[in-house]
Amino acid sequence: MSSKQVDTSGFGAYAGPVLRNDEGAFIFEIADHHLNADERLHGGMMMTLASIVLGSVAKETAAEKAPGATVRPLSLNCDFVSAGEKGDTVEGRAEVTRATRTVLFISGELRVGTRMLMTATGVYAIKGPDET
Repeated sequence: MSSKQVDTSGFGAYAGPVLRNDEGAFIFEIADHHLNADERLHGGMMMTLASIVLGSVAKETAAEKAPGATVRPLSLNCDFVSAGEKGDTVEGRAEVTRATRTVLFISGELRVGTRMLMTATGVYAIKGPDET
C-alpha cells in the first residue's frame, strides 16, 4: 500500500510528517517531540492532528462541490479517549456527515490499531473561489 505526504504547511509543519494511504487514512508516527511530560502523546498534538485530518477532508469535499472553493473552520470539538505512546502509529479518518451549500459537518477519529485515542467533530464554512 502506498502513501503520500499530506500538505501540513504553516503550523502543521511542526506536527508532521502526516501521510495518507490509498484507503484514505491519515498515518502519523509518534516521535519524541510529540510527547508530553508523562511520555504520552501530547493532547495539543492530537488536536492538531484532528484538525489536519478533518480539515483535509473538508477541503477535498469543498473542491468537489465547486472547483477552487476553500474552507475555514467554524468549530472543532475533540474528546480524548486514551493516550498514544512513542513509536505508535496513529491512524486518522474522517467523513462528512452533513453538507449544505455553505457548511460542512465532519466527524472523525484517531486510533492506534483498534484502540481509540480521540473522537472529533468539526464544522467548516465553504468559501467559493470568487468570495473574499
